[in-house]
Amino acid sequence: MDLTQASILLGILALATPVIYYQLKDRARHPARIHGGISKDDRRFLRRAVTVSTTEVTLSQLALKTSATALVQYMAKRIVDDCTQLNRTLTSLARRYRVNVSAEPGPDAQHKAKQLRALRGSAFDQAYDAVILEDHLKAIVLFAEAARSANAEISGFAQATLPTLDLHLKMAEELDPRVSATASPPLPPM
Repeated sequence: MDLTQASILLGILALATPVIYYQLKDRARHPARIHGGISKDDRRFLRRAVTVSTTEVTLSQLALKTSATALVQYMAKRIVDDCTQLNRTLTSLARRYRVNVSAEPGPDAQHKAKQLRALRGSAFDQAYDAVILEDHLKAIVLFAEAARSANAEISGFAQATLPTLDLHLKMAEELDPRVSATASPPLPPM
């Protein structure tokens, strides 16, 4: 190797070293690395939680379009608002920990929505209420398990979400779909 080739090689190495250094430094600062690893259970939680929350939004949006009962409308609107915010947070956590999640409703949600679309009046309200009850019972179990996670961020998020899920469940338990469409919705807890 002559002097010119050696000089070019040293120049390339001198230029490449800072680039490689800063790429490795940025990778080391990635939030998933800062917060430590994420367990297989935590990854599963994030995927399932997004699916459950997306299902609730899909079915509740359908209830907003279909039901004429004020109490059902109120509950559906509350669930849409809460679960939309929940999805934003879940998606952000999943992105931070490099967990792929789908923002689209899964096959189960599509099947439930198809069944609900075929119903009208009190039959729709009763079926929607039953689905919300069942899904929220499952969601509460899912979030209660995640609240015991070793990952403080996921554990804290799950613990903070449980009261909202409990409120949705209580609303669904108290809902009487036979109540007239003019009944006023219950006041939210203070």
